[in-house]
Amino acid sequence: MNDVNLAARKHSMSRIVSSIPGRIRIRDNKLRDQTILDRLKTELLNMSVITTLEDNCRTGSLLVRFNKNSVAMPSIESQIDSAVDRVIGNPAASQRLLSKKNLNRYNKIAMLLLLGTSLSTLNLAGRKRRIRWHRLTGYLFFANLGVHLFTYRKSLFRLFR
Repeated sequence: MNDVNLAARKHSMSRIVSSIPGRIRIRDNKLRDQTILDRLKTELLNMSVITTLEDNCRTGSLLVRFNKNSVAMPSIESQIDSAVDRVIGNPAASQRLLSKKNLNRYNKIAMLLLLGTSLSTLNLAGRKRRIRWHRLTGYLFFANLGVHLFTYRKSLFRLFR
């Protein structure tokens, strides 16, 4: 399989979150709408290999069980994915690298690394050097903590109302 087909296949199957022989789980936020979920179930039940469908409107999930001996996995995955695309539409664009969610995730990782580094600098030889590095990493940790608290300020203020 060439790189273009592989990339297209990965992009088009973004809603299939679990795939093992005999069952496939589909998840999308649009499946939280019962009418869309019912339309998708109707579309999928037209396939003869599908035996049962279990939906969960709360999580936006649909479990598809099928006869694993009568169809190959890549074939059923592509059929299910095309049915999902017909009912729901094209998948949403992937999340930006520097979105608010990802930026906060990177900030949390930096806080953990800086805290560990700050504590490990206490083992450095030389009092002056040890204190300088401990202070520097401590200041950077508190700067990241400030960014973290600023990001969650609305949630924090809700707690104290």
